[in-house]
Amino acid sequence: MVSNDFVRLSTMVCETVFTSTIHFSQLDICEHVRVCVVTEGCGVRVIVNEPEECRAGDMFILGSGVPCGFFAKSSGEKLTVCTLTFDPAHLLDAPWSNPTDAAFCYGVFRGQVPFSYALLNSRVMRVFTDTSEELTLELKNRKQDWEAAVKARISLLLIELGRYIHMAQTEDVNLSKDWAIVSAAMRLVSDRCADSHITLEAIAAGLYVSPSNLSRMFQKVTGDAFSDYVRKLRVSMACRLLQTTSLTNEQIVNRCGLKDVPSFYRIFKKYMGMTPYQYRMSQQTYEGECVMEIIVEISENVQKGKAKLVKELVQQAIDQGLPATAILNQGLLAGMSVIGEKFKNNEVYVPEVLVAARAMNMGVQVLKPLLVEDGVQATGKVCIGTVQGDLHDIGKNLVKMMMEGKGLEVVDLGTDVAPETFVQTAVEQNCQVICCSALLTTTMEVMGEVVKCADAAGIRDKVKIMIGGAPVTDSFRQTIGADVYTEDAASAADAAVELCK
Repeated sequence: MVSNDFVRLSTMVCETVFTSTIHFSQLDICEHVRVCVVTEGCGVRVIVNEPEECRAGDMFILGSGVPCGFFAKSSGEKLTVCTLTFDPAHLLDAPWSNPTDAAFCYGVFRGQVPFSYALLNSRVMRVFTDTSEELTLELKNRKQDWEAAVKARISLLLIELGRYIHMAQTEDVNLSKDWAIVSAAMRLVSDRCADSHITLEAIAAGLYVSPSNLSRMFQKVTGDAFSDYVRKLRVSMACRLLQTTSLTNEQIVNRCGLKDVPSFYRIFKKYMGMTPYQYRMSQQTYEGECVMEIIVEISENVQKGKAKLVKELVQQAIDQGLPATAILNQGLLAGMSVIGEKFKNNEVYVPEVLVAARAMNMGVQVLKPLLVEDGVQATGKVCIGTVQGDLHDIGKNLVKMMMEGKGLEVVDLGTDVAPETFVQTAVEQNCQVICCSALLTTTMEVMGEVVKCADAAGIRDKVKIMIGGAPVTDSFRQTIGADVYTEDAASAADAAVELCK
């Protein structure tokens, strides 16, 4: 059975200027066979770490796992490359589908070299372009027996190219023993790529060479260490799955032999310069409404306090490839912000705030590993507590929840907190704000002691002091020299965000 997973046609207009340093994000590593034909312009091609000039009419047939990139030579120049990518195992019969057989792909590869080159004449160029057009129509229209038609057209094209390559004036390629061994190693790596435990030792044993020799040959031929090559191949496979399927990140991790989702994020971002979600969005058209729908659901269910459902929706959003930061900011924190505004306007009360905060925290726990992996930082850091002599904590806890709902990191010191403890924590934890709560008029004066203690420690120019509680007023704030007073928890959270900027 043929599908677009096994046959793809693409045309690339290269405007990236060639430099001496080739980054992986500009190259393609693919376990399928590719026929690349330069149809217009001139530039540079890089195959297994070797740059050479290329021009219209050049054809490169690349075997399994061979890294390749095409580049413009200077700004303003364009290089157009048409590529036919296919999986011989699904389209060709034996022996043409067997990489170890001399007849593989109708003999388009010479010896053990993993790629072939030829300068096409006008007749063979016309054969290639006509076949490309026919394949495009077959894959698009899918008329009766279209699978058989695709197989037949690719087979005929390979036969034509194989004949032409052996007759044409071809580029000299060093058929060294190193080439043969590394080419075989590439095929083995491609075949076993889904195995997360694949090792240099295992591949070397299969080729009857020592691991040290294979490592040396791999570095010499490909320009990459063996481990780097395997990682790049897996990232390339992940790119293709992100581009052509709707598989979740976990499913892609399993198919590509990667360790887990967090390490997948880390490796993908390292090589591609973006998250898997960002890559998927840049490569294929998604229904924006579908993406926003789950974000809105998360926000709405945070407001309703449905903790279990929020947890499930966050996991579902992660599986769909949405970035952790979008889930956090547009889903969880946005929902909590709505509750904060409603609380400020007396539209909801303490019980609603408590259940909403619990739901938000359930979602954050699911996100934490990915947020850490992405290096997401809190918008600021605050230490909070009820002052010494006062054991009331309901108001303090509400403020803490509201602040966390704004993306702040909150160090909760609890109740009956001494002035020295506030200041010491702020210094040790690098807090930007100290928040003091009091419900009793007899403990209000401790807030003034906190201000004096901060002055004595020399941190008043770096750390702001906020106060609040039922008996506290703004005139009292001015009397003791604190920085901010707020009447309610939601206002306190807003003020803390501003102080942390």
